Amino acid sequence: MRPSAQQSHPDVPGDVTKIYYAAAENKLAPLPFEKGITSVNAYTVAQADKTSEVKLDGPKAATILNNPNPSFYVFVAEGMDPPPHLLIRLTSKKASRRFTATLTKGRKGYAPLSEENIRLDYRILERLRVQAGKGRILFINYMEIRPREPLAPGEYAIVGNSLADIATFSVK
Repeated sequence: MRPSAQQSHPDVPGDVTKIYYAAAENKLAPLPFEKGITSVNAYTVAQADKTSEVKLDGPKAATILNNPNPSFYVFVAEGMDPPPHLLIRLTSKKASRRFTATLTKGRKGYAPLSEENIRLDYRILERLRVQAGKGRILFINYMEIRPREPLAPGEYAIVGNSLADIATFSVK
C-alpha cells in the first residue's frame, strides 16, 4: 500500500478556545494562557502612533518544549478575521518576560516589532461548523502553525487578537 500524499494531522480537539501543541505520540496538549499587562488598548482606534511593552509576570513559562521545530494547532474564524496567531520571541527582564506592541494612528489592533516576530507557515487542516447559540452557526478553520526556522532556546508567546490571553512556552 502506498503512503498517502496528504499529510495527516491530530484529531480536532474539543475546545476551540485553546491553543495546542503536538506533544508525545501526536497527542495534543493545551498551552496555558497568561495575561499580558500593558497601558494600551488594542481594541480601540489608536489616536496616535504608540509603542508599548506588554509584560508577562514570571521569569519562565510553565510549559517547556524540547523540540525546536514545534507544531501548534489553533482555531481561526473563517475569513481569517481576526488574522491568524503570531509567534513572538520574548525578552526576559528581571522577574518578567516582555514584547513590544506598536499601535498605528487611526487603526484598531497592534503589531509586534518585526525583530520579535517569528515567521510562520500556516496550514488549514479542516473547516468546522460550530454551534454558536440557538440557530446560529459559525465556520472556523482548524489550523496548524509552525515556525519556518528552528526556534532558539528561550521564551516565546503565541498571541492572537487579545493581549489578555497569551499562550506561552519555553524552548530548551
